[in-house]
This record gives sequence, C-alpha cells and structure tokens, in this order.
Amino acid sequence: MAKTRIAILGGGVGALTTAHFLSDTDEKRARYDVTIYQMGWRLGGKGATGRDQWNRIQEHGLHVWFGFYNNAFKMLQDVFDVWKRSPDNTFQSWRDVLKPQRFTPIGMVLDGGKPAYWPLTWPVLGGEPGSANVMPTLPQAIASLVGVVRDVFENWDELSGLIVDGKLVHIDGRTVAPMPVLPADQQVLPAPLATRFADAIRGWKDREVRHLAQAEALVKGAAVTTAKDAAIAAHRLIRALADGAQNGPGSNPSAAPPVEHFHDLMKLLRLIEAAAATLPSNHVARDLLAFVLPFTVGIIADFGIEKRTADSLDELEFTDWLIRHGGDAKALKQSCSLRTCYDTFMQYKDGDYRQPNWGAGVAAQSCVRMFATCRESVMWNMEAGMGEVIIAPIYQTLLQNGVKVKFFRRVEDIGLSDDRALVETVRLARQVDLADGGDDYQPLITVPLEDKKFLLAWPLEPLWDQIKDADKVQAALATNNSSLESHWCAWEPVGSETLQRGRDFDVAVLGISMGGFKAMNDQPTLAAELQAASPAFNAMTSNIGIIPTLSMQLWCGPDLQGLGWEPGQPAAVAGPEPWSIWAEMGQTLPYEFRPGGTGAPQSETPKSVHYICGVWQTGLVARPTTDLAVPKEALDNVTNSAAEWLDAYMGNFWPKATVSGQGGVGFNWNVLYDPWNGTGRERLSHQIIRANVDPTETLPGSAAGSTKFRLRTDASGFYNLFLAGCWVRTGFNTSCIEATVMSGMQAARAISGTPLFISGENFLNGAPS
Repeated sequence: MAKTRIAILGGGVGALTTAHFLSDTDEKRARYDVTIYQMGWRLGGKGATGRDQWNRIQEHGLHVWFGFYNNAFKMLQDVFDVWKRSPDNTFQSWRDVLKPQRFTPIGMVLDGGKPAYWPLTWPVLGGEPGSANVMPTLPQAIASLVGVVRDVFENWDELSGLIVDGKLVHIDGRTVAPMPVLPADQQVLPAPLATRFADAIRGWKDREVRHLAQAEALVKGAAVTTAKDAAIAAHRLIRALADGAQNGPGSNPSAAPPVEHFHDLMKLLRLIEAAAATLPSNHVARDLLAFVLPFTVGIIADFGIEKRTADSLDELEFTDWLIRHGGDAKALKQSCSLRTCYDTFMQYKDGDYRQPNWGAGVAAQSCVRMFATCRESVMWNMEAGMGEVIIAPIYQTLLQNGVKVKFFRRVEDIGLSDDRALVETVRLARQVDLADGGDDYQPLITVPLEDKKFLLAWPLEPLWDQIKDADKVQAALATNNSSLESHWCAWEPVGSETLQRGRDFDVAVLGISMGGFKAMNDQPTLAAELQAASPAFNAMTSNIGIIPTLSMQLWCGPDLQGLGWEPGQPAAVAGPEPWSIWAEMGQTLPYEFRPGGTGAPQSETPKSVHYICGVWQTGLVARPTTDLAVPKEALDNVTNSAAEWLDAYMGNFWPKATVSGQGGVGFNWNVLYDPWNGTGRERLSHQIIRANVDPTETLPGSAAGSTKFRLRTDASGFYNLFLAGCWVRTGFNTSCIEATVMSGMQAARAISGTPLFISGENFLNGAPS
C-alpha cells in the first residue's frame, strides 16, 4: 500500500512536533512519508540557535520552559527515550538539558523612579513535568489561587525586602507594615455563609476530605480578625470543597461545588481585599494582592458561577477584565505583578510596551496554569542553546524515524486546485546548491567538551564547505548584513522547484510562523491564494497582530558578585523597558568556553553571561523585500537602544559596573568580555545583539478580540492543508513552546486519525482536559 506523502512547510517547533507524531510508531512510519521543507541551514524557528566563530551560543532571545509545559516535557522525554545518541554525548537525559530555576525577581519602581526588584523565590513543587495527564478541576485551580493569597499573609514577617543597587534591603512602607486587620464590623463570618459551609462539609464527613477538621473548626468559630485569618479560612474552605468534589458523594472529579459556595468564597476574598486596601499604596504585598485578588474573584465569577469559557472571555482585554471584577484601575496600571504577566508572554500591541493587550481568557488560562499546574519547578533553564538541547535531539530522532529534511528551500507560493478546495502545488526557491551536487546537507557540528565528551550544535552560518559558490553567497549576504533566513536576503535563489499534489505530496502542513505569510505591504505573500479563496483564512492573517522583539547577550569578565549583584542567579522580569527581561545564564559557559579549547582566543574566559530582551515597536517589519537596507538599519537601531539602556539603567543592578562622568553615572563598558580589547562602547559590538524584525521571527499576538479569528489545525478551508504553529487555535491561544507543541500534536492527530491525548487543550474551555 502506497504511503501518504506529507509535505511539512517550515521547520519550527510546531512543524517538528507534527513530524514527530506522524513518525513515532511503526504503524505511522508504514503509513506516512514525511518531508520537511525549511529555508536556510537549521531548524527550530524562533527556538533556533547557532554557534559563532568563537563558539558562543546565539539565541533569538531568552527561552525558558515553564513547569506547566505538560505536552512539551512529555514529547522531550519521549525523544530522549528513543534517541540513538553516542554515549559520549554530554546530554543523555532530559534532566541533563533542563534545570529548575526558582529565583525570578520582579521589577518595581521606587519613589523617584529608581528601578528595583522584588526577590521572588518559588517553592519546590510536587510531581514531575510531563507526567500529569489531567489538569486540575476548577475548584482545585481556585484553591491554588487562594493559596497564593494565603501565602502572602502567612509569610508576612518573612517578606524578603527589595533588591536595590544589587543588595537586599528593607524599606518602610514598601516591605515593612503591620498585618492588615479587617473592619471591626466584618470580623465575624455572616451566619448564612458559615452554615452553608458547615452543611457542605458535614455531607462529606465519612469521606477522606483533607482540611475537613480545620474547615469545620473555622466555620464553627466563624471569627476572623486579620487578613491572614480570612485568607486561611478561604483557603481551607475551598480546599475542603475541592477535595469534596473529588471524594464526596458520587466521587465525581469534575463536580463543582454548589454556586452559593462560590459566592461565599468571593465574600471572604472581598473581606481580604478591604483589609489589604489599608496597606501603604506602594507596599509589595498590596501590589501583588491588587492583581491576585480580582484575578481569583474573576475566575470564580466567570468560570465557577457564569460557566464562561476562556475563548468567550478573549473579547475582553485582561486588565479591563480585572477591573470588572473589582480591581483598582490605578493600582493595576502601576502593578509590577500584572506587568510581569504581560512581559512573560510579551503581549503588547505591535511590540509597543506602552500598549499591553492580551485577551482575558487566554491570560486567565496562562496565569492559572502558572499558579496551579506547574510540576517540580515553575521555571526551567536550558543548559545550552535551545537548538542544541531540544531541537538537535528532535531532528536526529526524526531522521531515525525516516523523516526527510530538505534545507535551503524557501516557500514562495502555495497554489490551489481549480476548484480552490485543495492545495495543488507548493513553489519553493532553492536558495543554494550543494558543492557535491547532491541534496544531503549535514547541518550539525560537534562541540568538544572536557573528558572526551561533546555536544551537537548548529552553526550560526551554513557550513560553507558544503555550499557551491560559497564565497559568492557570503559576499552577497555581507552587503546588507543579511542571511539565508532573512526576509531581505541579498542573495538570489539559484533555482526553483514545484511540489505537485499526487506526485510529491498528498497532504501539506503549513508550519511557518504567521509573520511569514501575513500581508504587511503590497507584495503578495506565499499564502496569497489561500487568503483570496478563504475569507476565514484571510480574516485570521488580517486580524492577528505580530510582535517584533529585541535581544542582547552580554559576556562579562566578572561574575554576578563582581558586577555588584548579590542575591543569586536571576531570571528577572518587569524591569526597565524596553529591555525588561534579564536572566544570567552562566550554566551555558562550560559548553562555550574552555581553556585551550575552541572558545576565546585568550586564556581568560568570561565568568557570567546575560540574556536581556523585550518587545520592540518598529515599522521595519512591514518593509518590502526589495528594501535591502532593513537588516543593517534594524541592527543599528537595536544596538543604539541597548547602549542607551545599559548606560541609563544597568548601574541600578550592577553597581560595580559603573563609571562616573560628566553625564553622571554610566555603564562601565570594560566589564564586557572582549578578546580584542576594544575601548568604550566598541566592546558592545563584540557581544550579540539581535533585532528580531524578520516577519518569521515575530510573535503572533493574543490581543483582545483576536481568538475568534484563529483557525483550528483542520479548519484551514482546504481539504489537504493542516496548520501548525502558535498562531493556531489550540485551546491555549498564546505564544509559547507549550501552545506550539499542542498545535503540532493536533495537526498530527487530525491527519492520522489516531487518538492522541493532549493535556490541557480544553482547559477552562468547557470540557474536561
């Protein structure tokens, strides 16, 4: 029986996931012939990385994995289970490549405008990521949220202050304040509330209900004096209700408490809100509670009482939704806790950090996942580049499974059949020819490590010894600082190929980042026929915005303490814009630099490396491909922005990396590691600066009102075209690795018809997950 030929267009995480789940069993390998067509010399999309000539890792930006990435972790674990790697490869397990990161400082602004950080350290969590098959019930999720409120008050005397000038300090009014007390007339729970809870709890008396005795004691005493009392009462009661839904009469895990109990819980939260309002307006706890309390009330009201779905709430903007549920507009506008949410998922209209815009439903899903579904650690750092620790193992596993990858194929046009019901052709630009006249490009390099170990990596440029006329290609690209991945590539393709339905493919998967086919000027896109034939497809590309980003990687001679930062290795967020996200990634240095190795051309090696990134508002992304000046202009703009930002702000975090001058205190450029010993700002040019302005490098937005325009993987409007990417309607409609993996799993499931459990695809959308 002839195999079904699958043409996957693009090589990002969504495309690779699709290929993985179409080739991961003998049965699927017997049914499908899968080929990936990818422009340039590497895979990974926005997760691609490259090694430069000094062996440094270049990322598109900071990539971390969150502990709620159930599907992504599970796929990675499966890959490591079957990947036939050398015993000398330094990465033998998924735990070798991902490590917990629990210290995540949150940026704040002190009176007078001075930047500081709140030193948030997350607890060690239970479970193993990727192992959870079921998302929490709604009561369990609410219990986790109320638990956050409780933790604020239970740790009141242990609030760890603020990080100012790289040191931990306590500031009256910011971190020091008495425990808030409830108004005197509200220190006894209303009798109906106490009675209803008591009745509900007694109904589960013969069951194993956790917190039962504590909850009963609370409702019998019914006295709450402080915000801490009320928070403990609220948490114990919702835990009793959540456990009752699991273990109570009927033992129905999906059962929800009666609606009146949700109303009662909201009353308790309102008491806490009233008490918290007595805190100084700039207290760190008030900042957090100004976000968490209306968020929790909104989850209870809309999901618990009104039975809304996340998708339906996406018509509202997240902050507006919080205000609707009692949030204080002024406090929310100033809340660093809320800004952390927008920053983490980079949800700003057109990359403008002054215009946060995130659909309330997907924002609610994202925050509930963060608070209630993470396993072991909220965040995980990669030990080396994402392309090396994630993409390369996936790539080699795909090859093992018979998947073919055609590099240097840029999709130019997707053509339709005469009745416009099917994809009939795919026209590809063949960007280069190989020097040996063949078509088997070998993309990976071996990076030697200590003890005869090694890792596999992708180079920052093609391996030129495999490319025909390499000197001509390099010379052309050098004229405008572009690459074979660039929208403004200065090298013309050497040929064209047309894939024909019935000969080269039967089914196509569009796995290219949406920026790659979104119309932004008068030039036709590769999906022009799809947009003309399908109003729904056209509406999607027209109504989902894209978000450019910027990134720098700084290698520094001193370690963190040598720079003046004392608290530990951070993954910080909500710092000064536009470079608001900062992580020290020193764990990667042993895989880059080693004495006498392939790294630095001198014996001294850097002791810290810093990834700093954020969103970027720019019109360059819409320039036509004929404007070859864009790559250099973009890099110059971002480099200037980086220099100005470092001069203005970095001394607040690295006080030992400053110099005094006529303009005041500025950045000491000499802390930057530069083997060529440049002077002043020249040393910045020897770091890595990225302007992610290429349309395929931008993020699809999840702005209010945009979810309804997203298409599901099998709803392209064309019988043999499926969709994969973080722009697809997956049930978790935001830009992150987990959503992208979900899209690829859904595409593979839709194509094969084989059952495939996808964790969380219906979470908070009206069906069990």
